[in-house]
Amino acid sequence: MFARSISVDVNPFGTSPILNKEQLWKGIEAKAEDPVIFVPGMESSQIIERTEDGFIREVVVRGEVFRERITLLPPVQIRFDRIEGKESGWITNTLSEGPHGLLLTYTIAISFPGVWPGSEEELKLGSTLADNYAQAIDLTLVTIRKLVADAKI
Repeated sequence: MFARSISVDVNPFGTSPILNKEQLWKGIEAKAEDPVIFVPGMESSQIIERTEDGFIREVVVRGEVFRERITLLPPVQIRFDRIEGKESGWITNTLSEGPHGLLLTYTIAISFPGVWPGSEEELKLGSTLADNYAQAIDLTLVTIRKLVADAKI
C-alpha cells in the first residue's frame, strides 16, 4: 500500500483572508459534501446515503466512477474510505496547530490492483495520485478563502 502525508500552513505570510479553524472546518466539510469546485478533475459527486457520522457518495474523477464512505470527525478530521472503484484505500484531511499556526494535513493510503506493493510501479502511480491531491489542497484553500471573502462561510 502506497502512503503519503502532506501538511501545509493554512495561513502563510501575506495570505488573505486569514482562515480560522471554524472556517477551515466548514470549508473542508463543504468540500466533502460537494467537491466539484474544490478538486481538479472532479466531474460530479452525488450523496447516495446519509449515515450517523457522515455519508456515502459516488464521484466521477477523470471518467472513473467510485464510491466513498465519508466519516466526519468534527472539528478535526474527515476520512474518505474507498468502498467501490478500481483502487482501495483511504484519504484523510486533518486540521491541527503547528509552530506557525493552523495546518491542514492530507494523508493518502491506497492499493493498486495488480501492482506489487513497494514496487517502482506502485511508487510512480502513488506519487502521481498524491501530487494530484496535493494540487487539490491548494485549490481547496483558495476556494475556502473565496467563500469566506464572499461571506458564504
